[in-house]
Order: sequence, then structure tokens, then C-alpha cells
Amino acid sequence: MKYLRFLSLFSGLLCICSAASSQDVNEWSLEQCIRYAWDNNIAVRQQNLNSEQTKNLLFQSKMALLPTVGANTSYNMSWGRSVDLQELQVIENKLSSSFGPSISASLDLFAGLQKVNAIKRNQADYEASQQEIAQMRHQISLEIARAYLQTLLSQEALTAAEKSRESVEQQRDRMAKLVAAGSQPHSNLLEVTAQLAAEDVQCVTARNNVDLSYLALRQLLDITPDAQFTIATPEIKVEVIRYVESVKSLYEMAKGMPQIRVAEYKLKSADYNVAIARGRYFPTLALSASYGSYFTDTRTDDGFWEQLHYNRSPSLGFSLRIPLFQNWSIVTDVKNAKLNRRIAELELESRQNALYKEIQQATADATAAYNKYKASEDNVSTMQESFRYTEQKFDVGSVTATDYTVAKNNLFKAQSEMLQSKYQYVFQVKIIDFYKGLPLTLN
Repeated sequence: MKYLRFLSLFSGLLCICSAASSQDVNEWSLEQCIRYAWDNNIAVRQQNLNSEQTKNLLFQSKMALLPTVGANTSYNMSWGRSVDLQELQVIENKLSSSFGPSISASLDLFAGLQKVNAIKRNQADYEASQQEIAQMRHQISLEIARAYLQTLLSQEALTAAEKSRESVEQQRDRMAKLVAAGSQPHSNLLEVTAQLAAEDVQCVTARNNVDLSYLALRQLLDITPDAQFTIATPEIKVEVIRYVESVKSLYEMAKGMPQIRVAEYKLKSADYNVAIARGRYFPTLALSASYGSYFTDTRTDDGFWEQLHYNRSPSLGFSLRIPLFQNWSIVTDVKNAKLNRRIAELELESRQNALYKEIQQATADATAAYNKYKASEDNVSTMQESFRYTEQKFDVGSVTATDYTVAKNNLFKAQSEMLQSKYQYVFQVKIIDFYKGLPLTLN
């Protein structure tokens, strides 16, 4: 019996520990959500594959500096009238065969530095692909941060709605006792009961908003619907505006962001494309070498290996190719390469201007969000005092239930606006931190 009690107690403790551990594991912080999206987002994974392709092109351009080596062999059969090379006489209807192996190699010694510039171009393209991955991760991080904060806002709004409903429910119970005692009219009880029904609707709406916020976050993370998922609820403290930098100083800190680096690397790539196109103007000097031999069965005195030994023929040569006229193709390629370079230059300038405008807008939005939060915070304090005064007067019958309902609704509206402005300000501050190069975190 004691053993069964001990086993039951031990099993209960295991269940409690397991539940607690499961709860801890399923609570995702903002950093965990962002990291999960980086590792599992399909668009990021596709961009990783594109970067791998670019890396392969870079490797191949480096290998292009090495010589090309190839082995060749041929086997020929002939029949009909043939010449006896030893007797110098025609032999009719004789089947003869020959075999000739060879190996050759070639190496470009100079080609207008086209291969060297191709390596530099592919290196720039690979760096640009890496920055495109970082840019995509940044965009996903901001989207997840917005959805994460929206979920926290929905949860806090639900808590506020439930507390508001609890307060009205207590007032309803108190009013019912006063009506039963005959100190309050029955109409006041009806109005408070109607207010309680409205509070129920607000709670249902708040719960639906929580569910929808979780759904939006799940979709961003590509989490299956049946998987357990709960976000952590950190304590968010709204402080005085933490940034004092001007737009210009923030822009200087943000000039190294991925979207700018992508354009810079693509401009470098365009520069090297111009150099590659110009390289076609120069002569091409190449080195070639070969080693071969052959065997024929028309020579009956020497065997197979003896013929391969005596018939060997090594060779070494240089070739020089000078482009005199190429149907104007080189000139056209150089012009197009210069135009592409100008396009890349304008793209860099466009992204720089866009980033500057984004920072301007972000700082303005952060200032506006902070001012709105401070005003809504003061409004809540005023509404709380007004509602407390109205509630006291309502308890003693100095005001009607309608006045109480209006004061209660005004307070709830003020609290909702303060919550929204609070999380909007937090998000805007995170954007400012993002432009500073700081990680997105709520700790």
C-alpha cells in the first residue's frame, strides 16, 4: 500500500515536472521566433540555394585559370586496295587497322585579364547574394516583431477587458443587493446588466483578436496548426525616448545595411563587367602541348608497343590571336556594360535615398507614437479618476446608471488607446534600434 502511494506521488511529480518543462519549451521569445524563421522560411532557403549557385560560379571562374588537359584516342579500320609501305606495291582487298592515343593541354597566358576580372566579378556577385540573404532576414525580423507585439497587445487587451468585465460584474451584484433592499430602482440594475452584456462582447472580441494574432504569427513562421505554440510575455517598460541622434547620424549608422551593401556589390560587379568587355580588345596568347603516338597493323615487323614507342610525337606551340574586326561586337558589348554600370549606380543611389526617407519617417513615427502614448497615458489617469468619482456617486444614487455606463466606456476606450499607442511606440523604437544595427529583442 505504501509502495502504491509512493508510486502515485512519484508519477504525479513527474507529470507536474513534464508539464512545466513542456510549457517552458513551447513559450517562444521574440529571438526564438526570428531564429526559427531564418532557419525555416522558404524564401530564405531559396535565397541560400541561389547563393550556393553563385559560389559555384566563383569557384569555376578560379579553376578557369588552370590549363585544360584532355586525352584522345582513335581506332580506324580500312579495307579494299591498300599500299604495302615496305614493298611499295598495291595490295588488293586487305583489311588494315590503326590506333592512335594522344594527350594534349592548353593554357591561356594572356587574354586581356578577362578571367581575372571574371573572378572579381563573381566574388562581388557572391557577396551580393550573401547580403540579399541578410536583407531578407531583416525584413522577416521586422514582420515577426510587428506580429509578436500585436499578439502581446491582443493578450494585454484581453486581460484589460476581463478585468473591466469583472469590475462591472461586481457592480451588478452590488446593485442587485441594493435593488433588493429597495435603496435603488430596478432600472439601474437593468442598465448595469446591459453594460455587463456589452463587457461580454468586448471579452469575446478580445479573445478573437488574440486567436487572429496567433494565427498571423504562425503563418509568418510556417508552423503547422496542430503544433503547440505560445509566446513568452516579457515585461515591457516604456521609457523616455532613447534616441537622440539626428536623421543624418542614424543614416550614417545604417549605410552598412544589407540593402545598401547589395547595391554596392552589384555596382562592383558591373565595374568588372566593363573591364571584361574591354579585355576583348587585347590579343590572346595561348600555350598548347601534346604527346601522341600511333600503331598500324600494316607494319608487320614491329609490334604494338614498339610502334607506340618509335612513333611518339610530342609537340609544343604558342598561338596569338589578334582581334582586328569583330563585326562591332566588342564595341557594342563595352557600351552595354557601361550602361549596365550606370543602371547599377542609379540603383545604389535610389536605395540610399529610400533608406534616408525610411529613417526620416521612422524617427517622425517614433516621436509621434511617443507623444500619443504620453497623451493617452495622461488621458487614462484622468478617466480613472473620473470613473472612480462617478462610481462613488453611483453607489450612493447621486448619478444614474447611464452616467456610470458612459464613464465606464470612456475609461475602457482610453485604456485601449493607451495600449495601442504603447505597443506602437515600442515597435517604432525597435525600428530605430534596427537602423542602429542593434538586434531585435524585448529584454
